[in-house]
Amino acid sequence: MGVLDRFKKKDAAPEATTPAAERKPFGTTLVEIAQVISGGDAAVLKDISACTEDPLAWFEAHQDRYEERSVDSDSDVELIQWLGLVDILEEHGWVCERDWKDELEDFSYFLQNLHGFQKLGLELDPDWLDEDEDISAWCGVLTEKWAVQGVRIAAIGIDSDSYVLFPATAPQFDELQRLAGEIDQCIDAAERM
Repeated sequence: MGVLDRFKKKDAAPEATTPAAERKPFGTTLVEIAQVISGGDAAVLKDISACTEDPLAWFEAHQDRYEERSVDSDSDVELIQWLGLVDILEEHGWVCERDWKDELEDFSYFLQNLHGFQKLGLELDPDWLDEDEDISAWCGVLTEKWAVQGVRIAAIGIDSDSYVLFPATAPQFDELQRLAGEIDQCIDAAERM
């Protein structure tokens, strides 16, 4: 992922900017975020606790994952933890990471297989989405279709040309945006990423 990859998406999400004095402890907040997204999945919480309690050991044990993301140094502990959160949630089926130029069939398949999608009883009719569009447009359509249920597709910002997607109810979404903002990270509506 090169320097220019961030410009491939239509609209970049605004960066969070919480003054340092107002920031919560990073690790504690990650556990809260994992709790909200996974509905308290014990395996997720166990792994995110391990990642946040000893991020350097987590980095060593999962170095191959970080190398895939071009992170070859353990010097940025917050980055290790943030990407660790994404990997843990993906490994346990709560989020899916999709490339910005994903095919509709793959996007639909991975989204429908998320635990949150199934838990919320969501429907995704292939006729709703135009295969010539992109993830941002598809997520906008799904937000409109699921408005009655108060659900949207949210995304975790990882400063990449991929989308880390998951369904969220309105209260979950608001809470996740607040928590991410407190640690200068971004969780937003996928169509705005």
